[in-house]
Amino acid sequence: MNNFRIEENLNRVRLVFKTIKYNIIVDRDMKAKHIKYGKDIKQYYRLYNEKNNDKPVIFFIHGGGWWHGSPKMCTCIGKYFAKLGYTVVLPAYRLTPLHKYPSQIEDIYSAFSSYSKRNMHYRDRKFIIMGFSAGGELAANLIFNRKMQEKYKINSSILKGLITFSGVLNFEKCTSKHSKRLIKNYLGENTNINNANPINLISKDTKVPVLCIHGDRDPLINKENSSSFINKINSMNKLAMLEIVKGKHHSDINELIIGKGEQMSKIVLEFINTL
Repeated sequence: MNNFRIEENLNRVRLVFKTIKYNIIVDRDMKAKHIKYGKDIKQYYRLYNEKNNDKPVIFFIHGGGWWHGSPKMCTCIGKYFAKLGYTVVLPAYRLTPLHKYPSQIEDIYSAFSSYSKRNMHYRDRKFIIMGFSAGGELAANLIFNRKMQEKYKINSSILKGLITFSGVLNFEKCTSKHSKRLIKNYLGENTNINNANPINLISKDTKVPVLCIHGDRDPLINKENSSSFINKINSMNKLAMLEIVKGKHHSDINELIIGKGEQMSKIVLEFINTL
């Protein structure tokens, strides 16, 4: 595991340069709309390629351990899907330590509700919810948290699929010191971890196809996060798929959806096409 952590840190240097390249240099004419959904500086989303077509909307939630990250850092991901003809929504949300759970979940629901109401004339649009790392936890809440769906009057029938990349999906499987510290900082002292654990939101009445993608060398978020999440879903309705990518760590799993993608990118695109 220590070797994987070293490899992760080394890979980040290469990934930073690749991200900058596709965030800033490549396709610089592809602009995003900046739309506010609340008063806080972090309550906004970036919108790419707003079109009314038969392709689903990609709603991608950034990671960063709930304390850093932004849609601007995910510009390359927005461009990747926009070039393929998808409308892409990249929501921002308030971060720890100033804002604890469930502020981040509230913001994701607010952003989704804001975009949905803004585009009510596109009544037949499908939404694919995606999330990386901590964003996977927020994405799972958007799909499986029925109380929040009722609170924000979200019609769950428009949520057609969930894809997570290195997702934080089962707090009990987060065994590294790093992940435990992040979860503690996110939840605070007064939150029951079992009630907040995303895997515990899964129920038989939620029938949304799920694809979890995880690197087999991830030193930060154990791949058992994804495998246990998939196993629980399949014990109920057989609608989930797990893809463990050999040689991938934590952050570099995003290379599947950056630039021209990679050979394994077809897993993501084929899954979307089946929905």
